[in-house]
Amino acid sequence: MNRICRLLAIAGLLAGLAISAWSFDLSPKGTRFDRDAVKAWAPSWLDGILTALTDQGLRKFKHPVHEEITHRAYECNYEGATICGDPDAQYATPYVIAGVRWNDDPPFQMNPNQAQGTSCKTSYADGRPMTIRFITQPKCWAELFLAAEKQIKIDANKRFDVANQSALPLRSHFGDLQFVHSMASSDDEEPAETRSKILGWAELTWGVVRGSYKLETWLKDINVPVVQQFFGNSGWRVQELFALGDPSLRPYVSDVAFGSLLHMVEDSFAAGHVDRMEPAFGAQCPGNSHRAPGPIRELHSYSHQSGSKHADADTREAFINHRLTPDVVDVSRTLVAMRKANAEWAEVGAYLTCVYDFAPGVRKASAGGF
Repeated sequence: MNRICRLLAIAGLLAGLAISAWSFDLSPKGTRFDRDAVKAWAPSWLDGILTALTDQGLRKFKHPVHEEITHRAYECNYEGATICGDPDAQYATPYVIAGVRWNDDPPFQMNPNQAQGTSCKTSYADGRPMTIRFITQPKCWAELFLAAEKQIKIDANKRFDVANQSALPLRSHFGDLQFVHSMASSDDEEPAETRSKILGWAELTWGVVRGSYKLETWLKDINVPVVQQFFGNSGWRVQELFALGDPSLRPYVSDVAFGSLLHMVEDSFAAGHVDRMEPAFGAQCPGNSHRAPGPIRELHSYSHQSGSKHADADTREAFINHRLTPDVVDVSRTLVAMRKANAEWAEVGAYLTCVYDFAPGVRKASAGGF
């Protein structure tokens, strides 16, 4: 009976993530390496149950919308979500899909002091630091996430940022890295500042995509302001940023970085993240023949948003009901084509500036209608 009660309690904890600050819904299923690693070290019955909940039961709470958009960008054209919505479909590579998951679930490590009062395991038996992802330690991840969400709702000035060395998922959902979701870091942030950070992240990821920045490249040596501002003192290389604790991803880091770029751009079409106008019929981006998306009226901030309203705008129903021309799939397909053509950053940056074009009178960040 105690085991059943514990299972129900944790199922409720995980279900609570369904109304939190996610982007378009995302399956929590990790890479094959993640799943095999969990099987290898999971020390207790409870960890095994949590893994089973993550791999099987949580799908009824979260739908793989990001994966579906990405597979459709790679020319999956089946109706309905059965095939294109399968996270393991073979249109986008599993490494691109791992990158798409990065923005919501970046890998991180903690020291024992940071983990006090949580279920988080910080090291293996031999003393090596343990990398935490949702799939590997779902209870730890949920504890940290829900505690952070509670804190920011009590105090909107609570900071999860580079200064206090917060875990990356807390920074990306609630703190200074919200730009990886096409969102402002706080209310009243100037739209030009948010867009500058978005384009900076795009420049970093495109540099990794093209091989200009390799696994061994130190982030402190990458001359992109957003990298210097948020990761310059991290002591990390590209490997630690995109493939921490997962050797299976490292030969495919360009795919991972590209997936992260796709996730950010996809989020700019989620109403809880960005208020866009409808596209003008036939409008094209300056200097090329790409169709122009609707201009942006506001890049939202999560600080004062309702978690449930935000989540409603990130469902598959919202994705299907707001398919305009060009829409999120069209824009993602253009980026896939640019990658295949090995386009220079100047071309990609110009296109993304068009994707993030502002409407006249663009507003400072707020919760919007959420």
